[in-house]
Amino acid sequence: MNTITRDWNWWAYLFRVTHRQTIPHIERHDDELVAFIVEALDLRPGDRVLDLGCGSGVHALRLAQRGIQAVGLDIAPRLVEYATEQADKAGVSNATFVVGDMRNPLAALGALGAQGFHAVIVLGTSLGFMDEAGNRAILDGAARALIPGGQLLLDLSDPALLMLPREKWWLELDGGYMLMEAWYDPATCIRHGAFRYLDRDGNMNVCAENERIRVYSLPELDALLREAGLPLRAAYGDVILPPRPYGPRYHDRMIVIGRKPHPEFDEAHER
Repeated sequence: MNTITRDWNWWAYLFRVTHRQTIPHIERHDDELVAFIVEALDLRPGDRVLDLGCGSGVHALRLAQRGIQAVGLDIAPRLVEYATEQADKAGVSNATFVVGDMRNPLAALGALGAQGFHAVIVLGTSLGFMDEAGNRAILDGAARALIPGGQLLLDLSDPALLMLPREKWWLELDGGYMLMEAWYDPATCIRHGAFRYLDRDGNMNVCAENERIRVYSLPELDALLREAGLPLRAAYGDVILPPRPYGPRYHDRMIVIGRKPHPEFDEAHER
């Protein structure tokens, strides 16, 4: 058997495009998530939204179709190319996609980020894939990209769903088989993942490094957001409208919203 070590650009396309298209009811979930984002952040046509770690660009594209100026940023060039192609096919001119690092988005955006954004979104549990310094850098970068009064939305898995014992499974994908393994380390609060893909040609595709997700609790995120200058405004437990607060009754997901202070608005609100 021929073993090939693939970089993240290759795996990103396999997961975010090829595999994603096989997930049952994924389009309905995308519609619900975007509708939730628009209402929870009170977005209006013409507002500017930055999607960090935009993947295949499906959410940025849906936001753009609502009249929002959407910019998607991802580190995988294949995903940015794919997202750009999808926007062109849909005839959407107000969605732009850029290759860049989530930890320093303004460096990649250049003039696109000069005006600042009304909202920054980080979806699909994309916060947590870095080390502690990297995760803090994502929040700091989001804060710099926001205008005063702008909001950051983090769409995360509920911690309880990631704190599971070691498990193994496989799935059929594009004529091959994906072999998956995941485990949670309570000593580090990190969920580890390992995957191999036996493709239709008989090649075993492997990743140079295992996946790792830092699992944050809501109190930890509250502290991190305050450190980044984005005090916690709300936390919700799913994407069903109307929004339902995160807590014992609702915690299918953990959707956290921080807000960048607006000096004039906040001063008037305190009076």
